[in-house]
Amino acid sequence: MPELNANIPPIECYVRGNFLRDQEDSHDKYFPCVIFGVSSIKSRSPLFHFLMEDGGIWWRMPINAFCTKPGVPEEPIYNLVLWNSFSPHISVTKFENLSNMRMSYIDRNKNNVGGKYLFTLDWHNPESNILDDGYSESPGQHKCGHVIQRDDGNFAVQPNNRIRLKEPSFVTKKDLVIQRLINTNKWDVESYDKWVLEDSNAYDYDISETEVDK
Repeated sequence: MPELNANIPPIECYVRGNFLRDQEDSHDKYFPCVIFGVSSIKSRSPLFHFLMEDGGIWWRMPINAFCTKPGVPEEPIYNLVLWNSFSPHISVTKFENLSNMRMSYIDRNKNNVGGKYLFTLDWHNPESNILDDGYSESPGQHKCGHVIQRDDGNFAVQPNNRIRLKEPSFVTKKDLVIQRLINTNKWDVESYDKWVLEDSNAYDYDISETEVDK
């Protein structure tokens, strides 16, 4: 998986002029662009790279810099992104089974916001010699981020526990089927002593069962 930067499915949209002017002016201006990449810096919001019509490339812009058409009111970033990046090691996946599906999420102001699924960001720690000083692989703390094109023209990045998917052929129940709890288990199939391998160089080895200590 990549470190720091990753490709994303390209998004043709607009960038707000005030983000190109360090928030000094141009709040009423919008410029066509193509977002083509994401940057993951731990403890900072996911940031995006884009190309403009004059050939200019801009690096590391927050999701609230973009909209689908001119004139879309800018939404505070805290209502668009719930969590900062968990690690500089990021993956990008466009899950085919979710592609273009309708989604909704609850923002920090308790509003139910509708939109369309685009792709998913996720984080990890690549190997044991790199210090994992965050929560990228902590079962009870880690979150992914689904990138959503909102109906109002903004974009959002939201975790599983804030969203609901509208899948008409399967999602048929409006009420909560069960109150889900956050998983805190680390699933490991090699920490048990019930099975041992036979002590030989046979290719098709046998497996024997030993008594489990209780």
